[in-house]
Amino acid sequence: PNAVFLNGFPRFAFRNCTRSQESEVRMAARHAASYIRCSKDSQADRSPEQQKDAITKLAEREGYEVVATFEDIGISGDATEKRAGFHQLIEAGVSGQFQTVLCWDQDRFGRFDLIDAGRWIAPLKEAGVKLHTVNGGLTDWNNLVDQLGYLAQQMGKHQYLRDLAKNVQRGHAKSFESGQWTCGFAPFGFDIGDDRKLVPNEHEAPIVLKAFQ
Repeated sequence: PNAVFLNGFPRFAFRNCTRSQESEVRMAARHAASYIRCSKDSQADRSPEQQKDAITKLAEREGYEVVATFEDIGISGDATEKRAGFHQLIEAGVSGQFQTVLCWDQDRFGRFDLIDAGRWIAPLKEAGVKLHTVNGGLTDWNNLVDQLGYLAQQMGKHQYLRDLAKNVQRGHAKSFESGQWTCGFAPFGFDIGDDRKLVPNEHEAPIVLKAFQ
């Protein structure tokens, strides 16, 4: 049967417990996991080191014992299937290894749309696991007010990612129309000028011309 959780641990945990055992159960409820994520597509991300430092301070201030750390470096928040660290986090949370996930911000946990958010949050919610972020504070997914607040923020963060992608695509299209190079290194035979347009490289260009003669 499904357990009914109270403050991060099952209600039946106190049945026939001594005071010492009850204290151990309550201490276990302060176990937390830190989750670090930064996206290769965003220059606004805090570095992994900055996130770790902030989470460490949060744990010390709130009395958490960090028992595990999971990371996804260089992966977008909506590329959930590719986030191996996130999948390990979910698995460990469901198995009862910790009762709280610590993150820098809600968008570090993920930039899901509302449908996908339910898919990943539901197993943690059923296990009594909460989310505590440096920027947003504690979110209890079993609390209706916290649920509404989380979903409202999630809608905004997911839309930001969609708008960012559109703006990047629009910027690339405009650059191409003006003849600017936007694909990284210049191809062999060319250099990138100050105006971001390709100009012949005096040493390599003759080789390219000869190859096509």
